[in-house]
Amino acid sequence: MHRVILFRGGMCGDIILSMLDKNYVKSVYPLKQKDDRWVMKKFYNFSMQQKDNYYRYTQGYTLSHDTDYCKTIEDNVIQLHCSDVEMLDIFSQRFWIKNPEHSVKHVVQDLNSDHNNRIKDYKHDIELWQGFHIFKKRFDIKNVFKKHFVDDVRKHFEIADVQWATTVHEQWLSTE
Repeated sequence: MHRVILFRGGMCGDIILSMLDKNYVKSVYPLKQKDDRWVMKKFYNFSMQQKDNYYRYTQGYTLSHDTDYCKTIEDNVIQLHCSDVEMLDIFSQRFWIKNPEHSVKHVVQDLNSDHNNRIKDYKHDIELWQGFHIFKKRFDIKNVFKKHFVDDVRKHFEIADVQWATTVHEQWLSTE
């Protein structure tokens, strides 16, 4: 079965997928992921038919930022959100640090923002998004920077190898 993890950039979807699926990880030290499970993060490059085919013929967990498409497959979507609104600033900063400028120019334009306000504007955008789009299945990432986050993931997702998930999370924490 295909399960889609829906999230806004910077909100740690990649680390969760890495914890769930060894096949997504190229290396642990340093943590690097394969790109086949996140192709739909750049959803605007794909037609509806391509999205349907990808969804239909892919198994396991994948990542997406495509809220509108995920509404069409809602029963198989897990939305990441953060109940601790103060942390949204951290996720916004991560977004701008982790992505090369050329690949996120469209976000600055979509937000009608500028370089000086982009962290504040993106934080606000995340807050609006998670308050407006409420999927049936949601996972709160408020503890992502805490050691016990693996326990949170374990309660909500199917983790095949808890030791793997713990190792990946610990390695990720050491670099954040």
